[in-house]
Amino acid sequence: MGLTITAQKAEQIANGVWQLEMSPHEVRLFGAGAKTVGPRSVLLLKNYKFDEKASALSFDLEDAIALNIGTQSEAIAVSAIVQPQKVVAAGGSPVSGVVFGPGDQEFLSLAKELLNPPMAKAAAALLSGVRERSVGDLKRGKARNFSDTPDNFWYVIIQPQIQQLSITVRGTVDHFEPVADLPIKDDRGNTLFKLTSERDVPAALKMIFHAKRKHFH
Repeated sequence: MGLTITAQKAEQIANGVWQLEMSPHEVRLFGAGAKTVGPRSVLLLKNYKFDEKASALSFDLEDAIALNIGTQSEAIAVSAIVQPQKVVAAGGSPVSGVVFGPGDQEFLSLAKELLNPPMAKAAAALLSGVRERSVGDLKRGKARNFSDTPDNFWYVIIQPQIQQLSITVRGTVDHFEPVADLPIKDDRGNTLFKLTSERDVPAALKMIFHAKRKHFH
């Protein structure tokens, strides 16, 4: 068994991605020949153990590769193997069988960055509700917009300036009027509505799953 390194104060910022404190000198242990670009170091982990309660990320010396050696003691560690992410519902209980893909994780990370905590929680609850019933992955567009692949039956834009999510679902306004519990309007032949709080999530999910589908009926 090789030397085990334990990074304290490791903050998980996405599934398989951590922000931690590690000096450039320590990072060189994992590959002195790595590039040096900018202030932040980057490590690739082939295997690891993460203690969420202790905020401790442990890995063997041979299981880490330095991709970049930064100039400051800030580092990002990325797992080479994406493990299923445990999703926690609003009440704090785990939601079984829900896995977020890389695009989903990017959406959640951006929502956490751009939205206030209640709206970021609402965004997470919305996506968890979708993934409980529909396998897929969000794909980011050119800005803060994401579409649900492969079917693209719903589309979401993060709107930090008004702290809302703008959601477009496939189908005309007439198609959604019988089930709409939120204000809706036409969006180039499809239907648009806004998510303004976690209270809106059940109504939003009802409309998302009333959308016209091409795949996975």
